[in-house]
Amino acid sequence: MGKTHCYLKSAVGTKKNIPGAVSAEVASPRTSSCSTHVGGYCGNKDGFICCPYGSYCHPWSTGYYQCIKAPKYCSTQLTDIDFYGNDLDVVYGLHPTGCCEKCTQTTGCVGYTFVNDNPVKTACYLKSSIDGKRRSLGAVSGKVDLTGISHIQAKIRRGEARARAVNLGAWLVSEYWMSWDSYTLWQDVPTEIASQGEHAVMKHLGKEKGTAAFEEHRETWITESDIKEIADTGVLNTVRVPVGYWIIRDAVDSPGDEGDVYARGGLKYLDVLINDWALKHNLAVIVSLHAHQGSQNGYAHSAPVAVGAIDWSSSNANINSSLEFATFIAGRYKDSPAFLGLGLMNEPAPLTDRKVLLSYYVDAYRRIRATGNDCIISVSPLVTEQDPKGFDGIILAPVYENVWNEIHAYFMRGYEDKGEAWILEHLDTYKTENLQRQSPGNRLFVGQWSMVGPPDEKGMFQDIGCFHELGRKQLAMFNEEATGGWAFWSWRHSDETFTWSLRTLIRYNDLSFSFELS
Repeated sequence: MGKTHCYLKSAVGTKKNIPGAVSAEVASPRTSSCSTHVGGYCGNKDGFICCPYGSYCHPWSTGYYQCIKAPKYCSTQLTDIDFYGNDLDVVYGLHPTGCCEKCTQTTGCVGYTFVNDNPVKTACYLKSSIDGKRRSLGAVSGKVDLTGISHIQAKIRRGEARARAVNLGAWLVSEYWMSWDSYTLWQDVPTEIASQGEHAVMKHLGKEKGTAAFEEHRETWITESDIKEIADTGVLNTVRVPVGYWIIRDAVDSPGDEGDVYARGGLKYLDVLINDWALKHNLAVIVSLHAHQGSQNGYAHSAPVAVGAIDWSSSNANINSSLEFATFIAGRYKDSPAFLGLGLMNEPAPLTDRKVLLSYYVDAYRRIRATGNDCIISVSPLVTEQDPKGFDGIILAPVYENVWNEIHAYFMRGYEDKGEAWILEHLDTYKTENLQRQSPGNRLFVGQWSMVGPPDEKGMFQDIGCFHELGRKQLAMFNEEATGGWAFWSWRHSDETFTWSLRTLIRYNDLSFSFELS
């Protein structure tokens, strides 16, 4: 038997019958902002063009430069640039990728210059500093990303570890029911307005007073001490932080005037979380696009113009706002070692058009990848479709890379007439009928779960043994079946006796993390 042949096509073109041949058309072909392909010609000594994401233009000779895959642990490949001086050592005969690897294994090496002008052997110069730069035809210089290599985010992104996260709820998207003791924010706001979300609160307080109140809340609700306490658990390795679409207005203009109502100033807290606190304490960060223009669910946590109004998918302006929202976050943090990824939409409700939602996921994916960010992208079904069928038609591997399927698992609403023992037994059914039947293509991420039970969102199991078993069984099944990981909702609550507060559960040993880490 001879070898099989697979011909990859850029267009369908003319069709003709050939015995023994099978042809197929990709429904959603990949696109790229750069037309050059890996392995393709990208220039010569007189100039070079772009290479696709994950590759760079490498000079093999003065007349032939080629797009090749970038080394795994080195960033910022600079073509025709020499990091002049500061040589630790020179190693001959290596491939460009081997030059990067040699630097990562050499104490004090922060970068390298690879030269291919020797007719017999290549030369790899290991550098203790990359401060000196000069143009040098035929040279390629790269920077070792030491933080990226060791940071937990990189391991989760590569699939070497799973996210064990907690949500930083009620911080950059406020939720009154969770944070009512944040006195400066809520002191002059009637409960019926506070419970409607940030839009209603800002309309009530006015721009100047409201901005000052939200600034005080953001500064105090989550601080570096919280991040340190999370990291010090020795188990939690990720935080999921909800943000609203108006956050990008701290840096850029965005379409529509709906976002003008909200308080500015949240972006600097997201910056410090990702680029300082999480980096320092070795935590990965998932940014949840929680509140979209027009509202995807009408809930207070989406900060709608009117509670119950679900208008996101009815307007192109809203969809474009979300695309800009996602692209901005991805572009801003693409080089941040602690940035793991983003959730494209939190809990879209049934009045959101499903076809529009699926189209948004495709467009957002393409725009995010065009920024050069290969981060994790999580996609959610409608909030009423939290079962395997809810992901029908949603972007899927291998055509789409680093995509997680996100579900939220709560056992309160709909369980009002169920007893504690019944719910504990039902978890086994949930595991087999839901978690174990999820699509095998994308990794599964349980983006929210809690220790709350019926009869309502304030419910707590009365039997302490059953309560502890609720935590043990949920952790066991999520650790086993959630191949991307999980995120508890939430880190803190104004009433710390509530089971929504993970920090309280940990402090009082009501949720045990006694399991094997993965």
